[in-house]
Amino acid sequence: MLTKAFAKLTGRNAPAAVRPAAGGQSPAAPSGGVATLINSSGRVALPLLQRMAAAVGEEDFIRFIQRPVLAGSGIHLGSLAASAAAAPRELNRTVLFEPIEEGDEGASASESLRHAVYPLVKGEFAPSAGTLFSIGRIDSNDFVIPDYAISKRHALIEVRGEEYLLKDCGSTNGTTLNGERLEGRPVKLQDGARVSFARYEFSFLSPRAFYGMLKQR
Repeated sequence: MLTKAFAKLTGRNAPAAVRPAAGGQSPAAPSGGVATLINSSGRVALPLLQRMAAAVGEEDFIRFIQRPVLAGSGIHLGSLAASAAAAPRELNRTVLFEPIEEGDEGASASESLRHAVYPLVKGEFAPSAGTLFSIGRIDSNDFVIPDYAISKRHALIEVRGEEYLLKDCGSTNGTTLNGERLEGRPVKLQDGARVSFARYEFSFLSPRAFYGMLKQR
Protein backbone atom coordinates (compact mmCIF):
# COMPACT_ATOMS: atom_id res chain seq x y z
CA MET A 1 0.00 0.00 0.00
CA LEU A 2 2.75 2.44 0.97
CA THR A 3 4.82 1.61 -2.11
CA LYS A 4 1.85 2.18 -4.42
CA ALA A 5 0.88 5.44 -2.67
CA PHE A 6 4.44 6.76 -2.95
CA ALA A 7 4.62 5.92 -6.67
CA LYS A 8 1.22 7.47 -7.37
CA LEU A 9 1.96 10.73 -5.56
CA THR A 10 5.53 11.24 -6.74
CA GLY A 11 5.71 9.41 -10.04
CA ARG A 12 8.69 7.41 -8.74
CA ASN A 13 9.15 3.95 -7.33
CA ALA A 14 9.45 3.86 -3.54
CA PRO A 15 13.03 3.51 -2.25
CA ALA A 16 13.88 0.36 -0.33
CA ALA A 17 13.60 2.02 3.07
CA VAL A 18 9.96 2.94 2.41
CA ARG A 19 9.02 -0.70 2.09
CA PRO A 20 8.41 -2.56 5.37
CA ALA A 21 11.58 -4.06 6.83
CA ALA A 22 11.77 -7.64 8.10
CA GLY A 23 9.40 -8.15 11.00
CA GLY A 24 7.60 -4.89 10.21
CA GLN A 25 10.26 -2.77 11.92
CA SER A 26 11.30 0.65 10.67
CA PRO A 27 14.83 0.92 9.25
CA ALA A 28 17.50 1.84 11.79
CA ALA A 29 19.06 4.53 9.59
CA PRO A 30 16.49 6.69 7.74
CA SER A 31 17.67 6.76 4.14
CA GLY A 32 14.43 6.46 2.16
CA GLY A 33 10.82 7.39 2.77
CA VAL A 34 10.38 11.10 3.36
CA ALA A 35 14.14 11.65 2.88
CA THR A 36 13.63 11.37 -0.88
CA LEU A 37 11.21 14.34 -0.86
CA ILE A 38 13.28 16.82 1.19
CA ASN A 39 14.42 19.89 -0.74
CA SER A 40 17.65 21.87 -0.37
CA SER A 41 16.16 23.92 2.50
CA GLY A 42 15.35 20.77 4.48
CA ARG A 43 11.62 21.11 3.86
CA VAL A 44 8.92 18.87 2.40
CA ALA A 45 5.86 20.20 0.59
CA LEU A 46 2.86 20.05 2.92
CA PRO A 47 0.28 19.22 0.20
CA LEU A 48 2.25 16.12 -0.74
CA LEU A 49 2.31 14.96 2.88
CA GLN A 50 -1.41 15.65 3.19
CA ARG A 51 -2.11 13.48 0.16
CA MET A 52 0.13 10.74 1.54
CA ALA A 53 -1.72 10.81 4.88
CA ALA A 54 -5.03 10.54 3.02
CA ALA A 55 -3.83 7.62 0.91
CA VAL A 56 -2.30 5.31 3.56
CA GLY A 57 -3.01 4.14 7.09
CA GLU A 58 -1.44 5.50 10.23
CA GLU A 59 1.27 2.83 10.65
CA ASP A 60 2.35 3.10 7.01
CA PHE A 61 2.56 6.88 7.33
CA ILE A 62 4.64 6.60 10.50
CA ARG A 63 7.04 4.26 8.71
CA PHE A 64 7.25 6.74 5.83
CA ILE A 65 7.97 9.82 8.01
CA GLN A 66 10.38 7.84 10.24
CA ARG A 67 11.16 10.63 12.74
CA PRO A 68 9.50 13.71 14.28
CA VAL A 69 9.01 16.93 12.30
CA LEU A 70 9.07 20.65 12.98
CA ALA A 71 5.73 21.88 11.62
CA GLY A 72 5.29 25.64 11.21
CA SER A 73 2.46 27.09 13.28
CA GLY A 74 2.71 30.89 13.55
CA ILE A 75 4.74 34.08 13.55
CA HIS A 76 5.25 36.21 16.67
CA LEU A 77 4.12 39.80 16.21
CA GLY A 78 6.72 42.53 16.28
CA SER A 79 9.12 44.49 14.13
CA LEU A 80 12.61 44.19 12.75
CA ALA A 81 14.94 46.93 14.02
CA ALA A 82 16.56 47.58 10.66
CA SER A 83 17.49 51.00 9.33
CA ALA A 84 15.76 51.89 6.09
CA ALA A 85 19.07 53.37 4.92
CA ALA A 86 21.16 50.31 5.79
CA ALA A 87 24.08 49.79 3.45
CA PRO A 88 23.93 46.64 1.30
CA ARG A 89 26.90 45.13 3.16
CA GLU A 90 24.94 45.38 6.43
CA LEU A 91 22.12 43.23 5.10
CA ASN A 92 24.23 40.18 5.78
CA ARG A 93 23.90 40.82 9.51
CA THR A 94 21.20 39.37 11.73
CA VAL A 95 18.50 41.94 12.49
CA LEU A 96 17.15 42.39 16.02
CA PHE A 97 13.51 41.33 16.36
CA GLU A 98 11.42 43.44 18.72
CA PRO A 99 8.18 41.77 19.86
CA ILE A 100 5.11 43.96 20.32
CA GLU A 101 4.91 43.00 23.99
CA GLU A 102 7.95 41.79 25.89
CA GLY A 103 7.43 38.20 26.96
CA ASP A 104 4.30 37.75 24.85
CA GLU A 105 4.04 34.06 23.95
CA GLY A 106 1.27 34.49 21.42
CA ALA A 107 1.84 33.96 17.72
CA SER A 108 -0.41 34.92 14.84
CA ALA A 109 -1.52 32.27 12.41
CA SER A 110 0.46 32.18 9.18
CA GLU A 111 -0.78 30.05 6.31
CA SER A 112 2.57 30.23 4.55
CA LEU A 113 4.45 29.09 7.66
CA ARG A 114 2.03 26.21 8.12
CA HIS A 115 3.39 24.87 4.85
CA ALA A 116 6.89 24.72 6.37
CA VAL A 117 7.56 21.14 7.45
CA TYR A 118 11.10 20.12 8.38
CA PRO A 119 11.51 16.35 9.01
CA LEU A 120 14.36 15.31 11.31
CA VAL A 121 15.79 13.17 8.52
CA LYS A 122 18.75 13.92 6.27
CA GLY A 123 17.72 14.43 2.67
CA GLU A 124 19.65 14.23 -0.58
CA PHE A 125 20.80 17.85 -0.33
CA ALA A 126 21.77 17.81 3.36
CA PRO A 127 25.11 19.61 3.88
CA SER A 128 26.28 16.98 6.36
CA ALA A 129 25.60 13.42 7.45
CA GLY A 130 24.91 12.16 10.95
CA THR A 131 22.31 12.95 13.59
CA LEU A 132 22.97 16.66 14.14
CA PHE A 133 20.60 19.14 12.45
CA SER A 134 21.53 22.82 12.23
CA ILE A 135 18.93 25.57 11.85
CA GLY A 136 19.84 28.95 10.35
CA ARG A 137 19.25 31.40 7.53
CA ILE A 138 22.12 30.40 5.21
CA ASP A 139 22.40 27.41 2.90
CA SER A 140 25.05 25.56 4.91
CA ASN A 141 22.37 24.57 7.45
CA ASP A 142 20.18 21.47 7.36
CA PHE A 143 17.04 23.56 7.97
CA VAL A 144 17.13 26.91 6.20
CA ILE A 145 14.83 29.73 7.36
CA PRO A 146 15.74 32.64 5.02
CA ASP A 147 14.93 35.60 7.26
CA TYR A 148 17.23 38.24 8.78
CA ALA A 149 15.73 37.69 12.23
CA ILE A 150 17.29 34.21 12.06
CA SER A 151 21.01 33.98 12.79
CA LYS A 152 23.33 32.39 10.24
CA ARG A 153 23.64 29.41 12.61
CA HIS A 154 20.73 29.78 14.99
CA ALA A 155 20.17 26.46 16.78
CA LEU A 156 20.88 22.73 16.74
CA ILE A 157 18.78 19.60 17.20
CA GLU A 158 20.62 16.40 18.04
CA VAL A 159 19.13 12.92 17.70
CA ARG A 160 20.32 10.59 20.47
CA GLY A 161 18.56 7.28 20.02
CA GLU A 162 14.93 8.03 20.84
CA GLU A 163 15.72 11.43 22.36
CA TYR A 164 15.81 14.80 20.61
CA LEU A 165 17.83 17.63 22.14
CA LEU A 166 17.48 21.32 21.24
CA LYS A 167 20.28 23.87 21.76
CA ASP A 168 20.54 27.56 20.92
CA CYS A 169 23.82 28.61 19.25
CA GLY A 170 24.08 32.05 20.82
CA SER A 171 21.61 33.48 18.31
CA THR A 172 20.75 37.19 18.29
CA ASN A 173 17.00 36.72 18.75
CA GLY A 174 17.05 33.50 20.70
CA THR A 175 15.40 30.10 20.69
CA THR A 176 12.47 29.35 22.99
CA LEU A 177 10.89 26.11 24.13
CA ASN A 178 7.29 26.43 25.31
CA GLY A 179 7.85 30.15 25.82
CA GLU A 180 11.10 29.81 27.80
CA ARG A 181 14.28 31.15 26.22
CA LEU A 182 17.13 28.64 26.09
CA GLU A 183 20.36 29.61 27.78
CA GLY A 184 22.91 27.41 26.02
CA ARG A 185 22.58 23.92 27.47
CA PRO A 186 20.70 21.32 25.39
CA VAL A 187 17.11 20.57 26.46
CA LYS A 188 15.00 17.53 25.63
CA LEU A 189 12.12 17.96 23.21
CA GLN A 190 8.77 16.37 24.03
CA ASP A 191 6.01 15.55 21.58
CA GLY A 192 3.84 18.63 21.00
CA ALA A 193 6.42 21.14 22.25
CA ARG A 194 6.32 24.71 20.93
CA VAL A 195 9.69 25.76 19.53
CA SER A 196 10.44 29.30 18.34
CA PHE A 197 13.45 30.50 16.39
CA ALA A 198 13.33 34.31 16.63
CA ARG A 199 9.80 35.17 15.45
CA TYR A 200 8.98 31.80 13.84
CA GLU A 201 7.07 29.24 15.90
CA PHE A 202 6.95 25.50 15.18
CA SER A 203 5.35 22.44 16.73
CA PHE A 204 7.62 19.48 17.42
CA LEU A 205 5.48 16.49 16.44
CA SER A 206 6.05 12.75 16.50
CA PRO A 207 5.10 10.94 13.27
CA ARG A 208 1.87 9.75 14.93
CA ALA A 209 0.94 13.23 16.14
CA PHE A 210 1.80 14.72 12.75
CA TYR A 211 -0.42 12.15 11.02
CA GLY A 212 -3.27 13.10 13.34
CA MET A 213 -2.77 16.80 12.57
CA LEU A 214 -2.84 16.17 8.81
CA LYS A 215 -6.03 14.10 9.08
CA GLN A 216 -7.75 16.96 10.90
CA ARG A 217 -7.00 19.52 8.17
